[in-house]
Amino acid sequence: MYYVLIILLFSILMYIIFTNYITVKNENIKIKSSLSKVLSISANDPAVEYLIHSLEEKINGLNKKLEIEKIKRNNIYSVLNNISESIMLVFYSEDSNALILDYANKSAQNLFISDNFLGKKLSEILEDHNIIDIILKSYRLDENISDEIIVYSPKKSFFHCEIKKILLESEKNQNYRIVVLRDITKEKELDLMRREFLTIMSHELKTPLTVIHGYSETLLMSDEKLSSQALRFLNIIEDESSRLTRLINDLLDISRLERKDYEYNFKEVNLSNLVKKIYMIFNSLIKDMDIKLHLDIEEDLKIIGDEDRLIQVLYNVLDNSIKFTHIKDSGEKEVFVRLYDYEDEVVLEFEDTGIGIPERERNKIFNLFYRVDKSRTRQVPGTGLGLYIVKQILEKHRAYIEVDSEENQGTLFKIIFNKGRNINEAS
Repeated sequence: MYYVLIILLFSILMYIIFTNYITVKNENIKIKSSLSKVLSISANDPAVEYLIHSLEEKINGLNKKLEIEKIKRNNIYSVLNNISESIMLVFYSEDSNALILDYANKSAQNLFISDNFLGKKLSEILEDHNIIDIILKSYRLDENISDEIIVYSPKKSFFHCEIKKILLESEKNQNYRIVVLRDITKEKELDLMRREFLTIMSHELKTPLTVIHGYSETLLMSDEKLSSQALRFLNIIEDESSRLTRLINDLLDISRLERKDYEYNFKEVNLSNLVKKIYMIFNSLIKDMDIKLHLDIEEDLKIIGDEDRLIQVLYNVLDNSIKFTHIKDSGEKEVFVRLYDYEDEVVLEFEDTGIGIPERERNKIFNLFYRVDKSRTRQVPGTGLGLYIVKQILEKHRAYIEVDSEENQGTLFKIIFNKGRNINEAS
């Protein structure tokens, strides 16, 4: 959002600079031209002398305006030069069949291999062609582009690149592009460290947990007579080791899902049958929870997806709805599961009557390890991994999830699959 605002600000500023400066400059040129013509007619006529004097005053006024515009332009450039993002203004020249640089702030200049860069071809001042390629892609597709790129010169760095079309008033009326590059190298390095840590710790913890779980289960199933206190302690060990195992499995899932080379097993899946399967599992689990679980689905709705991962999505979202409905103090405790066909889409809804999500929290619930208002949800078990995993899986399915919630009034999760496109692509 920050760099989108930068692009918008830069667009406005550059438009003002170009428009005002060119307008004043052109007006000045016209007056000088008129003055030259008048001077060529007569230099002794009093009327002409008065006209010349008036034109000279007009020129002086325009020159002052021109100086003010120059000061404004320099101030704006000073602001842009103090922004940490790299900002460039380029246009495609049909005469030279190349991208031409019209402006670059100081951060952008660090990417250049030449000090003499204004008006030059990008290919002459940029050693790394990944930037040039993505700008050319914007021209080729004739649209704005937002993407991550790797730049290898002067050193290997990761950038988030925003390219926006802009039409500025200029002598040739070129089709400009604003290029904003935000260095995300440190973020990438920290993210890599996080992933490595999660993977290593998950594997290291899994082995001793398996041993603890195995021994406690063996003792519980043995014929040895144990005291009631020993049995209670063993049951606690068993429950807590199982909970920790589930957490570690979630962490391992995240490590796998975030890998670019992770392969999904896409095939035609009967989503109606999957929803019914999950419904039956949870319906038996909530018998003692005083929650009503309602099912309303259309039969035989199919999409292309990874069945195991889709089950994971359904389980996590429904589990989330039930948990936050269960802790509600009063009122109806109901969860509704709906599945229906809408044009080329298959829509899956989970609606609950739980405690709801505050508006300030809604954009964060899919973040890793994030839990809504811990003071309200302390009694709900969880680690903030489930919805993050859901989002990762749905992105791979080209599906998206919407959240509509009101505090103390419940929450609606709506998952939308594009049925037609996915089936065509798989076949």
